[in-house]
Amino acid sequence: MDAKKLIAIGLPMIAVTYGLSRFSYGLMLPYISETIPMNPSTSGFISSLSYIAYCIAILFAMIFSKKITSKTILMIAGLSSIIGLGIISVSPNPIFLGLGIFLAGMSTGFSSPPYAAIVNNHVETGLQNQANSWINSGTSIGTAFTGAIAIVMADSWRETYLIFMVIAIFVLIANYKVLPKQVISEEKGTAGCSKKEWSHSIQLIIASLVIGISCSAYWTFSRDFVLNLDRVPAYLGEWFWVIIGAAGLLGGTAGVFINHFGLVRAYRVSVFILSTSSFILGVFPENVIMGFLSPAFFGSSYIFMTGVLIVWGISVFKTNPSFGLGVPFLILALGQSIGSILSGQIADISGYYVLFIGASIIGYVTLLLKPKVN
Repeated sequence: MDAKKLIAIGLPMIAVTYGLSRFSYGLMLPYISETIPMNPSTSGFISSLSYIAYCIAILFAMIFSKKITSKTILMIAGLSSIIGLGIISVSPNPIFLGLGIFLAGMSTGFSSPPYAAIVNNHVETGLQNQANSWINSGTSIGTAFTGAIAIVMADSWRETYLIFMVIAIFVLIANYKVLPKQVISEEKGTAGCSKKEWSHSIQLIIASLVIGISCSAYWTFSRDFVLNLDRVPAYLGEWFWVIIGAAGLLGGTAGVFINHFGLVRAYRVSVFILSTSSFILGVFPENVIMGFLSPAFFGSSYIFMTGVLIVWGISVFKTNPSFGLGVPFLILALGQSIGSILSGQIADISGYYVLFIGASIIGYVTLLLKPKVN
């Protein structure tokens, strides 16, 4: 399959599942809270449901990657997104909202591993890093789009989620028509992974977990924090998500950067900038220049970092590309789930300043780790 054609349908699907279905919650939270009153602890718990759902779904996608076609799993991802977004749009209380967030969150876990398998089997080796990185950058497109729609739609968050649902329907139809009908026969091989691969994945797993804990505060509470700062212009809070998404397009260059400068350098650069984005928000929250710099740092480095994890994972789990993407993303989501709950508690007790500074310190710790491949 042509790499450009795969990117053309894979990127929008990731944009829908990650940007619209999963990370949009943090963007819409200030508006949702006006209609469905929630304290930070409840908001953090609901956010964690998305990550928990992601963990469940990505486990399913990994386990059944050798038994179910990648296309079928991606169809499940699209349907999960559509149903979840629909429930969110009509939620009357936190319980229904949590259900919608959970179902929408499952779509992200279903969507990532199949594309890694398709790239591995249908794209020439020299273009695989770039293809995986650009498909992964769909998160930034979705994030920027949700930000722009939120500005246009103002406080109409229910209508916004309905629009997201309609977009998800069209993207699902496009993937159904373009993706290879049967790829399972070409994905046969070792269902599990060797002891050597698992031993080499220890630092990958630790890094993914700690980074997930570190960045969860930013995804859930950063925009809400900025919007409630008295000395920060309103337009900065309104465009905050757009900045994150637009900057995330730079993350699509992860594959090219790794090919030129190596995986270790790419990892350290991405983690340092990602952690610095939280540090800036905690230390200089009312500085307008820093207010633009922080989301730009976060958006670009987060997408870049996930691209690094994809390449790192696939280079470790060479016998099963679905595991190569699934394992680090599963652990990343587990860390984000834990981090979302902790973030809500910390925000309640100590406030957002302490939360973001603490998150940055946790992120900086992962600079001590070093990618190791077979």
